[in-house]
Amino acid sequence: MIRIFVSGLIALTISSAAVAAEGASSARPAVDPDSPPCSMVKAGELQKFVGAPATIRETSARLCSWAGATEGAYVQVMLFPGESLGVPAGQERAYFDQTMGGEQDQYGSETFAEVPDVGEKAWGLKLADNPQKYYKVYAFKGKDSLTIATNGIGYDATVEIARIAVSRM
Repeated sequence: MIRIFVSGLIALTISSAAVAAEGASSARPAVDPDSPPCSMVKAGELQKFVGAPATIRETSARLCSWAGATEGAYVQVMLFPGESLGVPAGQERAYFDQTMGGEQDQYGSETFAEVPDVGEKAWGLKLADNPQKYYKVYAFKGKDSLTIATNGIGYDATVEIARIAVSRM
């Protein structure tokens, strides 16, 4: 009887530890508002697109994801410094062009539009069947690439955010 109780207690403890660990892994990751992609746009600039307050939801060395009060709306800023991609110095633009060729192969070249006055070169992804209003702008300036991905805010707003972000590169 004691043996059954002890083994049941051990099983319960192991089970509880597994549930606790599972719950911990689904917790929201810590954010770093000082990560380089987060410096490309400010909360006050994004509020008119995602709703107030605009808050940082996720960060990494290359990503800053923002959301606000508007349900389903978000902005992701992805910054790719040329040297971080392992691209030989002086080949950053060629690498960007090659990457854009791959994106155009994936989505279809007819879904891309050149975006004027955004960095040295920029392309906007405009999907035809797009009920979620998911858009991207890919930009290149200097040695670095930047991608703005949005949901629920529209293509023109995505381009506007890209202009702001590229001005800070």
